[in-house]
Amino acid sequence: MVRRVISILVLVWTTACAGTRHAPPITVVIPEIAIETATSGLPGFAGDRTYESSATSLTPDVVQAIERRLAELKQRGGDCASYAAVLETSYRSGQIVVRPYMWRVGPYLTSGEARANGEMILARDIDSLNVGVRTLEDLVHTMEHEAAHIAFHLTAGSFVPEKRANEYVHACRAPESSVGERSERSGRSRRSLAPQP
Repeated sequence: MVRRVISILVLVWTTACAGTRHAPPITVVIPEIAIETATSGLPGFAGDRTYESSATSLTPDVVQAIERRLAELKQRGGDCASYAAVLETSYRSGQIVVRPYMWRVGPYLTSGEARANGEMILARDIDSLNVGVRTLEDLVHTMEHEAAHIAFHLTAGSFVPEKRANEYVHACRAPESSVGERSERSGRSRRSLAPQP
């Protein structure tokens, strides 16, 4: 709430002071307010802090979306079932925490992070000012992405593991026929993205 008020005041001030001449952009640095929460039990991965009002429990629409997606992934088998098993373990053991908004890790805005033990922190919305749209489907996609990181031991922090996690998720979200066609062209098995020996 404090961040929203400060953002609005800065916006009003810069608009009022801009006048008709071109002024250089103003950068305002507002320090993050870290509030530890008793409800999450998980530290926020970025700097081991949980920001803002922090975690919420999984809402019924999120639970239904996860259940539906788990069934689809298990049915597909292969790599899809592999990361579905990780996602299901994290989900059933209560290791998925949904925060209200995305957060910064260095210069990047982050929608999800995971640890090897199955803990996941995910963002429900982009920011408190509702700039942009993050759908329920985006949230489930992020869960899958983080589960792929864990299942296939893809260490985050560089482009290659992020790209690889996205490849797993995109392959498991593609219609069955296009997955088969793409796999036949690449010489890989129908549902596996694992490198061939």
